[in-house]
Amino acid sequence: MTSFKNSLFASSLLIISLIADVEAAGPSIKVAISFPTGSAGLSNPKTLPSSTKISPCINSTQNDAAIFTVTYNATNLKSTPTAPLSPLDLYVFFYNPEFISGTDSFYSISKAGMGVGIKVTPYADATAIQAAYTASPSTLDPYLAGAVNFNTTVATEILFGSAIRIDPTVVGSLLNTGTWQLIGILADPTTFHFQNPSTWVAWDVAVLMFGMPWQGIDGSTATPAFTGNLETCL
Repeated sequence: MTSFKNSLFASSLLIISLIADVEAAGPSIKVAISFPTGSAGLSNPKTLPSSTKISPCINSTQNDAAIFTVTYNATNLKSTPTAPLSPLDLYVFFYNPEFISGTDSFYSISKAGMGVGIKVTPYADATAIQAAYTASPSTLDPYLAGAVNFNTTVATEILFGSAIRIDPTVVGSLLNTGTWQLIGILADPTTFHFQNPSTWVAWDVAVLMFGMPWQGIDGSTATPAFTGNLETCL
């Protein structure tokens, strides 16, 4: 119980800090990654990176877990009392340059509205995301569309509802070692182009490293060989 309270307290402090960083007048966004109490990445030795958050991902008996947080203000500044507009669309992506299973490097996170769970949609690359967005009808779902969102002040979302374990029994597949980006974008649907950041009203990126800076290999295939498979997060 003490461990849970400590984790809850730490998460509360993070959210308060994020809210302070996001402008109340909007639009603005801040994404963050933290580790819950008891997770493998919470107290790393000083020999591991400190500038980038890292979860070791090398021991199947440890719990590699993280909390992904988005704090944002989706106010549409083009809105006026006589011509009110919907708040901006909020997009959330995970990006891994190594391509899981050799096919997908982007993962769009979305929730369509009340009573609808989180949906994770893989995309091969940025071109595929833009194609999905411009399709008629569009098949790229925002995390929360302005049309169903009445957020005109600062709001905080914990993706997946809580801390989530990063292992195959939870996420459904082995996640690559290397760097992962959490990307949050606020966009006006009338001008948004995924491959042109000048059309993004506000955006932020946080980086989480699993095990090492790039995807590792199976030690048995290395020269010289070594024990262990570092391709994925255990």
